[in-house]
Amino acid sequence: MHQPARPNALPACDEPLRNAIVADLARPRKIHDYAEPVVTLVVAIRLMAAAMQGNCDPLVELTRRLGSITAAKAVLDLAKAGSQAWPENVMVNRPCCHALSPDEAVLADMASAVLAGDRQQFAAVLEGLVRRERHERLYGAAAAVMAELA
Repeated sequence: MHQPARPNALPACDEPLRNAIVADLARPRKIHDYAEPVVTLVVAIRLMAAAMQGNCDPLVELTRRLGSITAAKAVLDLAKAGSQAWPENVMVNRPCCHALSPDEAVLADMASAVLAGDRQQFAAVLEGLVRRERHERLYGAAAAVMAELA
């Protein structure tokens, strides 16, 4: 039977490699695998989501937790830029959880690339998830927040 072409499908690979890829995808990444400013950003995003869910002002909550209204505003600006660029609602875990959601892992990788000053790595993190014309705005927002948190 003839199978239709699937241009976006992963290339064929041997079974051990395929199993390794699936196992890697099934294993959640941990928050403590990242630098302290990246961890602070992920926790801040989680706290922002919890504040919004509890009908609290996220700016007030983040300012209290981060100790800086400028840092809190930068986190909110990144969240706004991300919500406008992301293809769907961003999923975050509870603030106490050590595992990263897939969206948090992308955010952490974005922040790590910004800390390293590596725009190519930043673009590679977002490739296939966010349209390229939205990368620059996200990079600017991520750079601003990382400058405040680092």
